Amino acid sequence: MATPVSPSAVAGGTSALNADGSNLKATAPNAVFPLADATSVPVEAILTVQAAKGTQIIANFPHRFEVSDSNSFGTLLSSGNGSVDSQGLIRYFTSALPAAKKVYWRSRAESDDRYGPWSQVLSFTTVGTSTTPTTPTTPTDPNAPPVGPRPNDPPPGSRLPLPDARPFINAMSGQLGTLASCPFGRKYSSNPWLDKLVDNLRASDARWGYNGKPTRTAADNNGFPVTCAGDEIAYHYGAGDSLNSSNVYLIDALAGHCGANPFTTYRDFTGEEPGFWTLTRTPAR
Repeated sequence: MATPVSPSAVAGGTSALNADGSNLKATAPNAVFPLADATSVPVEAILTVQAAKGTQIIANFPHRFEVSDSNSFGTLLSSGNGSVDSQGLIRYFTSALPAAKKVYWRSRAESDDRYGPWSQVLSFTTVGTSTTPTTPTTPTDPNAPPVGPRPNDPPPGSRLPLPDARPFINAMSGQLGTLASCPFGRKYSSNPWLDKLVDNLRASDARWGYNGKPTRTAADNNGFPVTCAGDEIAYHYGAGDSLNSSNVYLIDALAGHCGANPFTTYRDFTGEEPGFWTLTRTPAR
């Protein structure tokens, strides 16, 4: 099948090596996120693939990503190279896409004038601009916004990749002055800033939640029961129900928590201490 015409389809005169006409001896990347037909994806989306494999692939070489308003890719809404992360996954941060729009995306490996076969084409729909009725996510939170899709369970013995929360955390940095991040001086409880961050994350992926912080007690929290870490988030990577699962990636999102000058950060401390997945909201005084 001929490659659809797009800016990235221009290549040199190297003869084709693959059945689809591509000329880089490599497999197609495997598109993994956003999931097929995902909804409520941020307009500045994070696209993720498992890297192409082959003898001509240079280690850590970026892959090209394309986002279009049709599966023919005649018109591109966003295009560019992704980069490899610490897990060996290739991630691409799109430019701002239209709101409430179904779009299509794909990726391939490229090296100079050589290019490999395209990944499978997946589609997703971006977050809309209209007001959406709120729906409860927990009995204690009747006004939380709707949550997005929940990725399917991974195969037995494996785990889902960790989505990149950094764009969401960075977007919240300017709200530290308006949303309290340590109300009542409780370090191991939820807070309005963290609630908003988790709401934003869960709008794109329902596996995001709070870290239950099992290593802390009321004695560490001004005498109040510990509900979660007030500066950490958790992503459930395993199978089954997320609630109370210890199969989580743990991310520290706030430095200087409960101090005079907190600031956003990003630290993956998975495996450094116990954690479990929970949903909670800012407690009453």
